[in-house]
Amino acid sequence: METKHQTDLTSAEIAMLWNTYMADTMAYCILHHFLKTTEDKSIDPVITYASDIAKEHIEVIRDLFIKEELPLPNGFGKNDVNSDAPKLFSDVTYLRYIHHVGRSGLNAYSLAKGVLARKDVRELYSKWLQQSDKLFDMACEMMLEKGVFIRSPYMAYPERVEYVMNADFMGGMFGKKRPLLAMEVAHLGTNIEVSNVAKTLLLGFSQVAQSKTVANYFKKGYDSSRKHNEKFISCLKDDDNSYPSTWDSTITASTESPFSDKLMMFQISGLNSIGMGDYGMALAATMRKDIGLMYESLLMNLGKYADEGAKIMIRNGWFEKPPQTLDRDKLRKQKK
Repeated sequence: METKHQTDLTSAEIAMLWNTYMADTMAYCILHHFLKTTEDKSIDPVITYASDIAKEHIEVIRDLFIKEELPLPNGFGKNDVNSDAPKLFSDVTYLRYIHHVGRSGLNAYSLAKGVLARKDVRELYSKWLQQSDKLFDMACEMMLEKGVFIRSPYMAYPERVEYVMNADFMGGMFGKKRPLLAMEVAHLGTNIEVSNVAKTLLLGFSQVAQSKTVANYFKKGYDSSRKHNEKFISCLKDDDNSYPSTWDSTITASTESPFSDKLMMFQISGLNSIGMGDYGMALAATMRKDIGLMYESLLMNLGKYADEGAKIMIRNGWFEKPPQTLDRDKLRKQKK
């Protein structure tokens, strides 16, 4: 039965649209600087497509919020990007960033699609999911063409179907460990790649941040990401597995920031959220107790780092409050 009237947006729909607007206004600023500073112009079409879909999302959400009489987030704009700033990252880093954006879009938009009710909003996220799929493929193909695509570790093909006959399969903290499952290897490989993206951004941002507090926060995050990365690689090495190679993370000598401290803090906040989500999925898929406990420890570490970043943003007036429900206690007190 088709609904004849247009219902109000649900809390999930407002939240997803708000998050998308914030993320895309940030991405549009970053991609604008990438386009101005690329040296290998063959990658420009990939950056341009990413920029175009971010701009489209911004315009569509702006129109929808106006129609629904919702306050439009400030997000990020021309004051958050220095168009004349020199190049900070390599072209390979640009590609890897867009590959990461495409992957994040696939995860975020598929999650959004699963909690939406209104047909017009569902149709938007269906379209945006397809765009992210195309962007991800474009980035993959360009990276493969350039020889810079980092593959998940390989493994020998299983020779037969087997069943687990002993609870020792779950492992313990001490003694001989069973070989890693394919899914455990896959998650370790993904987390190595994502931590490499984080390491590069954090080190570059620490070099150009205007605030000493912010610069120190980024440097602390870089050191932490490096340690996380070493733990993931150690798990693969100890199992005599291959592991993703390091990739070009060239950072120039520029100390002039292309982006505002506010934008860079928001970007790292987003990476923290993605990292915690990735660790949570890895924990759920991991059946070896020692690796599960490792993920629990890293989740706590990343959560503390994210909390520290949120406090820095609040102190500087950079933390734009997401939509929230009414404070009923406050309303009742106002009546007295």
